[in-house]
Amino acid sequence: MNTPHLKTIFKIFTVAFFAVQLLASPVFAVELPSDKGLIAKSTVSDILDSLVNATYFKDEYFNAPSTAANKFGFPSNFVPQYNDSTYAARIATLNSKTPIGFVYNNQVKGFIRTYVVERRSMTAKMLGLSKIYFPLFEEKLDDANVPLEMKYLAIVESGLNPTAVSPAGAKGLWQFMYGTGKMYGLESTSFVEDRYDPYKATVAASRHLKDLYNIYGDWLLALAAYNCGPGNVNKAIRKAGGVKDYWAIWDYLPAETRGYVPAFIAVNYIMSYYQEHNIRPVEPGYLYHDIDTLRISRSLAFEQLTATIGVPAADLQFLNPQYKLGIMPPAVGAANILRIPKKYVAPFQQRENEIYAYKSAKTIEREELLARMNNKREASVSQNSDNKAEKTHVVVEGETLGSIARLYRVYISQLIAWNNLKDPDVTPGQKLIVFGGAEKEVVVSSDEPSVKKVIQRYKVRRKETLFSIAKQYGMSVERLAALNNLGKNKSLVTGSRIKVEKMVTVKEKQSLSKKTSYGTKKSKAKKSKRARSSRSRRR
Repeated sequence: MNTPHLKTIFKIFTVAFFAVQLLASPVFAVELPSDKGLIAKSTVSDILDSLVNATYFKDEYFNAPSTAANKFGFPSNFVPQYNDSTYAARIATLNSKTPIGFVYNNQVKGFIRTYVVERRSMTAKMLGLSKIYFPLFEEKLDDANVPLEMKYLAIVESGLNPTAVSPAGAKGLWQFMYGTGKMYGLESTSFVEDRYDPYKATVAASRHLKDLYNIYGDWLLALAAYNCGPGNVNKAIRKAGGVKDYWAIWDYLPAETRGYVPAFIAVNYIMSYYQEHNIRPVEPGYLYHDIDTLRISRSLAFEQLTATIGVPAADLQFLNPQYKLGIMPPAVGAANILRIPKKYVAPFQQRENEIYAYKSAKTIEREELLARMNNKREASVSQNSDNKAEKTHVVVEGETLGSIARLYRVYISQLIAWNNLKDPDVTPGQKLIVFGGAEKEVVVSSDEPSVKKVIQRYKVRRKETLFSIAKQYGMSVERLAALNNLGKNKSLVTGSRIKVEKMVTVKEKQSLSKKTSYGTKKSKAKKSKRARSSRSRRR
């Protein structure tokens, strides 16, 4: 028998020995469990597969896996698997520590394999990222009196990717749809997407889970409703004869939701027993050790930080995905959160006044758009504050989504979005959140077709310069000089008229055109009258 073969036998013997001595049940190789009867594994697999190409999960943002020996003595590339009795015993132990209600079955077993065998490298990264997010999750879940194990729901939903977007449009760590996010105070505007904000989205998710539990009195049903909406859960309960038990209504739930709770139980298992499966957490060194948080109340554009203290624009966008256009609006109430590499915190504090004072043409343009958006929103809220109040409608016999939409003068699509409904059917006694009065999100962006640039004449005042006028109109000095065929350092003559460029809405432009047209007609009329008067005098 040759030496390499002896080494192989020795390695197998060693692994088996340590496994038998140190584990409650023996490690053994098992056949891949049949996918028959396993529901929606593809949904979880798709989420994990999407992380491979996500910037947030690139290897350069993580430290190398720990080289320390596994406490069970496993070789680094060994993948342990266990028998059903071992899995069942471990999940029973977890169940004794939570009010949620964990069970072990074939569905749970299939998802355990997904996380510990098929996608174990992603699981290692999520274990590392948990050090960033779980302290926040636990704090907010505890504030809402929600079991702390619900922190693992974010792994099922997004794989701990704060910029995750589902095919249906759900966004962020907790995968909020637009309507549900709005119900819980998450803004979705041209400048801000709160669903990408880990702090705000976690507060909203904690409240939402608690509200769902208050409806059903059962955490597994609350999880199901979080995934497919209360309407589908209520329908499944009716079909199951009125029993409020997740496993009793399992056959009547949408396919994705049938896999959702088993995946959640599997994640709880693997996050507790990852060492038994020889998974070594990969710490996000850059994110965890080198990032600090600042609280900002004033409007601040990323390019101001880049131009003054050199924070890379890509880092700012990567760490603060909730600011869609790279600009933080003025804080309303609590300060906005800005995450930057730690090495830039001291320069920020030392040069804060200079940072805010720096204004490029692009910054000024964005700030003007932001101010215009806020003015429109305030006017809209002022005019429709009574109609926008949140109401709870209890469905009565004979009502449909269409009749309810007509009652509150809203769209059926809005009712579906606000309540995360998967189909248009409603049942008597079902509670719906409504916001009276049809409303549309105010959208203003730098490339919005409703915002135009117009050329106007400006009378130069005493001591004004090209720089001061350019700043006033959000232009660059180069653009203002070129518009008037002037050199950048050309001094201006008081009282002279120069061309300036101004951003106006289509309505403002139309109004301006009418005034100009009216003024021109009026001027022509005056000239005509003077001419007739002059001819009359000459006669």
